[in-house]
Amino acid sequence: MTSRSRHAATRDPLRGLLAIALLATGLASVASTEFTAAELRGKQIYFEGTSASGGEINAIVGDEAALLPGSAMPCSSCHGSDGLGRPEGGVTPLDVRWSELVKVYGHVHHDGRRHPAFDDDGVARSIIAGVDQANNPLDRSMPIYQMSQEDVDDLVAYMKVLEFDTDPGVADDTVRIATLLPLSGDGATVGEAMRQVMQGYFAEVNDAGGIFGRQIELLAVPMAQTANASIETVREAFRTESIFALVGAYSVGYDEALLGYLRTDNVPLIGPFTLDPGDAFIDSGAFYLFAGFEDQIRALADRALADGAAANQVVISGPQSARSEQLLRAAIDRVRKAPGDAEANVETWPPGEFDAADFATKIADNDIQALIFTGAQAELDSLLDELAEREQAPRMYLLSSLVARPLLDVPAAFDKRVFIAYPTTSQDVTPRGREDYSRIAERQSLPMEHIQAQLAALAAAKLFVEGLRRAGRDVSRVRLIEGLEQLYNFDTGVTPPLTYGPNRRVGALGAHIVTVDLENRRYVPVGWFEAT
Repeated sequence: MTSRSRHAATRDPLRGLLAIALLATGLASVASTEFTAAELRGKQIYFEGTSASGGEINAIVGDEAALLPGSAMPCSSCHGSDGLGRPEGGVTPLDVRWSELVKVYGHVHHDGRRHPAFDDDGVARSIIAGVDQANNPLDRSMPIYQMSQEDVDDLVAYMKVLEFDTDPGVADDTVRIATLLPLSGDGATVGEAMRQVMQGYFAEVNDAGGIFGRQIELLAVPMAQTANASIETVREAFRTESIFALVGAYSVGYDEALLGYLRTDNVPLIGPFTLDPGDAFIDSGAFYLFAGFEDQIRALADRALADGAAANQVVISGPQSARSEQLLRAAIDRVRKAPGDAEANVETWPPGEFDAADFATKIADNDIQALIFTGAQAELDSLLDELAEREQAPRMYLLSSLVARPLLDVPAAFDKRVFIAYPTTSQDVTPRGREDYSRIAERQSLPMEHIQAQLAALAAAKLFVEGLRRAGRDVSRVRLIEGLEQLYNFDTGVTPPLTYGPNRRVGALGAHIVTVDLENRRYVPVGWFEAT
């Protein structure tokens, strides 16, 4: 008897009786399985295609026997997080739930292939040799995997419990999520308003029957005084509460730290409220609403080129810091796409040592037509004054989040020559979105302040609900992520249309550009610029 069959003999009878009892009582979907070490290792192989021991896993694919790393072809990519194996591209992957594999009357496939019920060894052979229980070759769309015997045993162990693997926070009649908000101190009013918006929207969904009969329960976790303390607060909430996902969290200033914690357990982070998520989220379960500074500055660079500036007539500028360097690099790379071989000019300065007069002289002497500026408000003000004195008015391109005050009192020469990137504006609120918000505002007695934060919270709640619908009745974190990755131009009514994908985690990937109309003292939209 192999070690695999000994494991099965000692554990499977009890597991099988438990499964039968749960199915008979309709409670299988909420079973709480305590996984063995082998099952946990097998879960990693199933979902990630990598070995917990560090062993090599490869997939041999197709008639040409192409060799790919296992991470490129994990089991879940074809058979799904639930093992059901939904048809795609004319191929119907096998249903690999253990109850299906071992059904006593065997299998007859759509192509006429027949074989008896699988056992442990048969499943192992299908994985490493590409044959079924009767030694018939499997469809060539099924990869053959190269892995150690230990990894095969672990994968088989997990497949036996796959259909009972449910994520925290999911029950037959409820799905429980959390948010992280400032609920005390200076930020309490914005945090409470965001909580009420989400609570109000979920109440409407629940009143209509919920999602697949599940009521959405929202737990508001209060932020602490520091980023580290807030992360620990989240950690404690997930330790002590059953939580499925984090939705609409206030993550300004600590996106990377929050995501670093959540991604270890593949916890979905839906619609966090932030100024600048950065680029550390592509391979995560995070789904952001709006573009960060890098994508906004790419949109500004596109606008500068669209306004007619040649690459060598553009200056990209900012203080010397790690974050500023990332922003400047994003703009430089964008300008390089302009026709010709010319390079943009780059101007930086040590923090706190900005020389507006010297900078203005350089702009005047070099016929600069466009200036992408990421300095502070005071630096911008002094530069505009110096330029006006020299009768110079290059087009200015600015990030809204770095502009501390309205720009309606800049020197007159800059009329309609100052352009600002906004990830969202009032233009994004449709009549339906306005109606949705107004209805919730009345129901929850919302304050008439922090409107942008409230609309972002509403968008996050809508995004989660749509993802939950797409995940289906047998919801899991993986299926939620897969559902959100399928969204294209999803209309929240309060944001630009949101699109996601396996390699896209920002829904509105671009920015609105507005210009400053000094004569009429207003901001004028000039267009939406994609950052893709």
